Amino acid sequence: MKKRFLSASVLVAVLVGVFAFKLIPTYGNFVFDLLVGVLAIFAGLEMSKLLFNMNILNSEIAIGLFPSLMFAGHTFFYIFELKTFWWFVIQAGILIVSFLLVFLFYSLNFKSFKEKKEKLNLTNVKFGLKTALGSLIAFVYPCLLLAAFMFANRIDGLNHFAIAQFGGNLSWMILCSAIALAVISDTAAFFGGKFVGGMKLGSISPNKTIIGCVSGIVFSSVLMGAVYYIFNAIPSLSAGLSANTIGVWFFMLYGFIGSFVCQAGDLFESYLKRRAGVKDSGALLPGHGGILDRIDSHLFALPFTLAFFALMFLIY
Repeated sequence: MKKRFLSASVLVAVLVGVFAFKLIPTYGNFVFDLLVGVLAIFAGLEMSKLLFNMNILNSEIAIGLFPSLMFAGHTFFYIFELKTFWWFVIQAGILIVSFLLVFLFYSLNFKSFKEKKEKLNLTNVKFGLKTALGSLIAFVYPCLLLAAFMFANRIDGLNHFAIAQFGGNLSWMILCSAIALAVISDTAAFFGGKFVGGMKLGSISPNKTIIGCVSGIVFSSVLMGAVYYIFNAIPSLSAGLSANTIGVWFFMLYGFIGSFVCQAGDLFESYLKRRAGVKDSGALLPGHGGILDRIDSHLFALPFTLAFFALMFLIY
């Protein structure tokens, strides 16, 4: 318990520090993006090990390098102030090129691969394809999902009238909303299941219960409504909320649906660990496990938050 508390304290301090970098003019956002990229490296390497435990071939080196390419492409996009469309094109291009490079490299007849190919009874092409496909899984989960944090961090720079009405503070609201949603949903589900108990949710994660799931949904709906009033009390955010006719119902609906998404992220990570035959994704955080164990809900919460706000902007 002591290790868990100390690790949690360190995590909170790091999170506060990461957001503090956003306050630094000009370079603050680059530092924030860089730290997300570093996080993606650790999370990606944990995913690589999980895949190996599931007997899925992948390239640990390529997975470790991919976040650097992802960060470089992201930085290129904002330095040259390209249109939003190009961010997705650049990231998709990096993903495709990385996949092809892994495939070509592992298809070559290197002596270091020969023994493994013979053991698995695979041809050069099949070995390269299986390794590339396994690596692709980690490229997407968690690396590209973490790239959504980079995108959200720079969303104020996009040319859209709805975004402009927030006066350069929409990124703060989206990032804080996503983190709050994941924390509220996880915490409510945990305590609801622990103290009330009830029927188990399923075999994927035996510790989760239906009561816990419902608790997460209910508390997320209510408390995200409370978060709306906190945002509305901040002048720089209330103007944008009012201009886009965003009311408390929007945040409550966001919390309701978002809790399902967060719990799906948690269950997905549990499924991966169950398939891999491990309790934790890693051992980087004493008492908590690995990076993926702590950010599984956040990985789903942030892309969902971006999509939810984008839909709202389209509607209004």
